[in-house]
Amino acid sequence: MISISQAYAIRITSATAVLLACLCSAASAAIIVLEVDLPLDKVAAGREGMKAGDHHRARIFYDESSINPRTHIVPVIHMQHMMMGNWVPALIGDPTMPMRDAWLDLGSKPYRYHYKAPALIGEPLVVEFNARTRRMTISKQSDNSLIISAPYSIDPKPVQGVSLRVVTSPAMTMLNMKVTLEEVAAGQRSKVGDIDRVRLIYDANAMDAGTKRVKLANMQHFIGGKWLPAAADPVMMPTDDSWLDTSALPYRLHFKAYVVHGQPIIIDADENTRTLAIHPQNDPASILESGHYEIDPTPSTGPEAMAAGSAVAARML
Repeated sequence: MISISQAYAIRITSATAVLLACLCSAASAAIIVLEVDLPLDKVAAGREGMKAGDHHRARIFYDESSINPRTHIVPVIHMQHMMMGNWVPALIGDPTMPMRDAWLDLGSKPYRYHYKAPALIGEPLVVEFNARTRRMTISKQSDNSLIISAPYSIDPKPVQGVSLRVVTSPAMTMLNMKVTLEEVAAGQRSKVGDIDRVRLIYDANAMDAGTKRVKLANMQHFIGGKWLPAAADPVMMPTDDSWLDTSALPYRLHFKAYVVHGQPIIIDADENTRTLAIHPQNDPASILESGHYEIDPTPSTGPEAMAAGSAVAARML
């Protein structure tokens, strides 16, 4: 339900570096995890999948050795939200969850939590946990109008058995690709000579240093004035059978996916012929559309690339 900030920072935050040192040292400090309950009581009209009365769950992480002995305030180094059965983000230091302005007051119960960060999830947002009112709100940046809101309560009993992974933040990178259609079946909207625009999104930090190959995080198509899917979507655009070879020019793409886009189709990019073809699933030998692809090697990074490669679907808000 909640994904916080697509603000971009390809680095491990200072808090993450401290935590990494703690986890790797012999005298590791205790990383405490607390669960947060958020019963939604305000939901803007038109927000699918959310209604007043739903309970959202979050978790916050802090280093016990960092508690200020005088104020009992401690920096919060990581926050996760339960989305579609998974705690996200899984990685401490993930730029989709910036923790620069986050702290927890343990001085009295109920605990008070402060967090505020911009977000870009389909639209510019602001996410805030107010320590004074003990309320979470997500609002539009454009006019501060409310999207969802809920009071929050923090269970003071630490969660047990939570495993953490600390890694360098993903370096999402986009490349533009064009497909010049050379074959189009009768009845298709496209015609021979049309150019399809595609974007390939991958994590540069995940590239194999030897082969210079990397699995795609997402592949977007420009349809109806929008890049789709807006974020990594394993149903709309599965990328399990994909890789991009950047070892030499021109770059080569391998991609194969069985999807339903109006009809069941197979999307097939061949790394040897450098063609992209669309086949009907009921007749894989036939071609609906096919054309030669060209990949521009000029990389693009930043908030747009991070949002496009994120595993958190933009449709959640």
